[in-house]
Amino acid sequence: MKIEFLGHGLHNSAINTVGDWLCSTFKDKDYSSFIGFSAFTKMSGINRIREELMIAKQNYKRLKFVLGIVERGTSKEALQFLIDSEIETWVYCADNKIMFHPKIYYFSGKHNSRFILGSSNLTGAGLFDNIEASTLFEFSNRDATGNKFIRQFSNYFNSILDGKHDDLQLLTSDVLQDLIDSGFVVDENKTKDDFDYNKNKELFSKRKKLKIDKDEIGNQTSILNPHNHASSHKLPDIESKDYLNWWEEMFALFLEHKNEFSDRGERFSVTVSRDYKIYSLYRWYRIQKVLFKENKLPENHKKRLENEKFYFKDAHKLWQEYLEEQKLEILLEALIAGENVKANHRYSFKGHRIGTWLVGVSQANRKGKKLELRKQIKDLGFDFTATSRNPIDTAKRFVSDLLNSENPDKANFQNRFNSVIRERLDEIPEDIQQDIVDSWFLQFDEERPLGKIRERQKDRTSEWKEFRYNNPDNTEGKWFGTFNQMGDLYSWVRQKRETKSRMDLVKHHFSTKEKSELRLEGFPI
Repeated sequence: MKIEFLGHGLHNSAINTVGDWLCSTFKDKDYSSFIGFSAFTKMSGINRIREELMIAKQNYKRLKFVLGIVERGTSKEALQFLIDSEIETWVYCADNKIMFHPKIYYFSGKHNSRFILGSSNLTGAGLFDNIEASTLFEFSNRDATGNKFIRQFSNYFNSILDGKHDDLQLLTSDVLQDLIDSGFVVDENKTKDDFDYNKNKELFSKRKKLKIDKDEIGNQTSILNPHNHASSHKLPDIESKDYLNWWEEMFALFLEHKNEFSDRGERFSVTVSRDYKIYSLYRWYRIQKVLFKENKLPENHKKRLENEKFYFKDAHKLWQEYLEEQKLEILLEALIAGENVKANHRYSFKGHRIGTWLVGVSQANRKGKKLELRKQIKDLGFDFTATSRNPIDTAKRFVSDLLNSENPDKANFQNRFNSVIRERLDEIPEDIQQDIVDSWFLQFDEERPLGKIRERQKDRTSEWKEFRYNNPDNTEGKWFGTFNQMGDLYSWVRQKRETKSRMDLVKHHFSTKEKSELRLEGFPI
């Protein structure tokens, strides 16, 4: 059984919303039936899942909603849409103070069942934006605990599911008109969720903020027995009829899995992920590996698995490679699209959290891990140093931005220097400190004092041109020669060839023709 907490809205997070889970499940071919309970329903919610809902309308055997009706809670437009789309909808409208308040989204299919239960109404805010909390349960149709849960759900809501409850009606145009005439259902913009925030602030200011005395709470004891550990799973009786029948069923599913993931290549199609939609297949897959390791796998099962290239070894590394390949493809797509890709947890591209992945790679690199993956990322065109807070990378960006700015704002660069460089000068190599001094003088025609006063480096461009055009030892007219040819000028010129920022300091001295010659000799210009 898979259990996940779904929370959204509290931390400006929109990656694990109930709405996203509804959309993905409506498109999942493993499911064929849906029942949704909601207390409030609006087009603001339906519109954000509309495309996927209509896909389910075409593919599902059954699609059904049971919706609560209270004064100004559910909108006329939402109910009209469900009527026009011919989606089976029942409405619960009572004449007492008890309202239909559950929010339950139940999917079932050939292999699995999925429940989402929590606080999310079928509104835009409820599905995506509000601070909400729900729980997702997913389990195999062979799961005894899961089947018990379905029975309890079905028994409790029996009169609702059968449409026999006295306060329940099948939604039709006549029923909708009656709800409108009686004042229960109104236009979307007049529903109850639209309240006066200013008034809310006034009321909030009148609240008395009470504190709870911890001594009055009383002693709390855990309802869990600390010694009540879950018992370890035992291997099944491989000679029993039940196991053999189950094995055949799972083997058939394994062949389907192999075909489903054939595009990933043989090494991945024969390994089953823990997150695969049919958890029982993953369990079977693990059992086969354990039996094989302990030399208990029946010979006929072993042969059939070997014929299908079943992967008996540890597949974790294979899956890691595959996931990394996927992320590299997505990163390349983002870079081609001109995205400003960031190595931070906030950046995502088309729903994929590429930023978090890049952060993980960067952190692994600091420990000497995933260095080959870093090289692959760099080869695609992503520069980790572009957002790095490492003082060396920060200083290099400072120099590059200063040199490439046509009309640099001196006050802006002064503030930047003070905030990110001044206090970390001891961590910046001397050659980069020299670049800061030289680039500052080039742009502002003044010295840039550092911790220990560092003078700007002498500009020897005129000597360099003298070597190029008038040195009798430079018969080929090259910009770079040997130490014997260039003397002490050699080190100064070599710096320009090896470091772009150094070349940027003097490139304005050269003509277009000279720049072309320098590029041919390997200078970064």
